[in-house]
Amino acid sequence: MASEMLQREDLSIYVVAGVPKSFKKKLQKFVGTESKSEGDVMLLDEEMSDWVLARVRGEKRRSHEQTPASAALWRAYRALSAARYHLQDQEVESRIRQIRDEVEELWREASPLFREEREEEEVAEEALDEAS
Repeated sequence: MASEMLQREDLSIYVVAGVPKSFKKKLQKFVGTESKSEGDVMLLDEEMSDWVLARVRGEKRRSHEQTPASAALWRAYRALSAARYHLQDQEVESRIRQIRDEVEELWREASPLFREEREEEEVAEEALDEAS
């Protein structure tokens, strides 16, 4: 569902501080009554929240968190996102979305940010192979 929500053209991002996590239920109710269509609310995980806050503050990723390849793939992802937005009412939009999703997958594979996640998956796969 989060993926579908992120595909919407009417997506807005707000940063809210000083509220308990239970605030999400109240916010969902409010968005449901105020939205012109089916509105939704999503609480970002800690990693994504840190990334959003860093972007808001104008911070760049440290050099050990990016490589030339991951930086190039991220630029390609952003360019495809912009193209998708501008072509949203045309047939080509679905093809651009598909390519953008493939570029995002490649970026995750190339990015040092996801190295630990990939290593954990490899260890889990090895353990399954040994068990069978």
